[in-house]
Amino acid sequence: MNQRISNAKKGDIESLMKIYSSPDLYHSRKEASWFIKSYLNYHHIKVIRHGHRIIGAIFWNSVEEKHHGIANVQDLWVDNSFRRKGLGEKLLRSAIEDMKELYSDNHYSLRKILVTTGENNKPARNLYEKVGFRMTAALPDLFALGENELVYILTLNP
Repeated sequence: MNQRISNAKKGDIESLMKIYSSPDLYHSRKEASWFIKSYLNYHHIKVIRHGHRIIGAIFWNSVEEKHHGIANVQDLWVDNSFRRKGLGEKLLRSAIEDMKELYSDNHYSLRKILVTTGENNKPARNLYEKVGFRMTAALPDLFALGENELVYILTLNP
């Protein structure tokens, strides 16, 4: 397989907008544009490509000031036809290394990484647990009535 992970660039905006405004992700083109551009301009996006096509993306950001040592994974997506091949794990581990580097470059330690997922999203839960995240809370009715959103935390430095 010819896949490579890199930081997203301005030239990736249109491809990401097509992905994030798809009916499966429930975003309008306007919402997708805001989400992608805000992360590209102020936070971090890594993508995984198969040839020239983006087949996965991870969006992450620092939480509050860097001296707190906390980062957040906002979104992790892999194209349906490429799932269950370890690409989500590669993206997540690559982003974690970038997070560590960002904090280190600013003379701080990354202590914790937060991510949430739906209670029914077993593949995402398995991925986070495989990488070392632990479920720490359930937030009932956060995005939809009757559904729990689970908070996972990876502790790197207590």
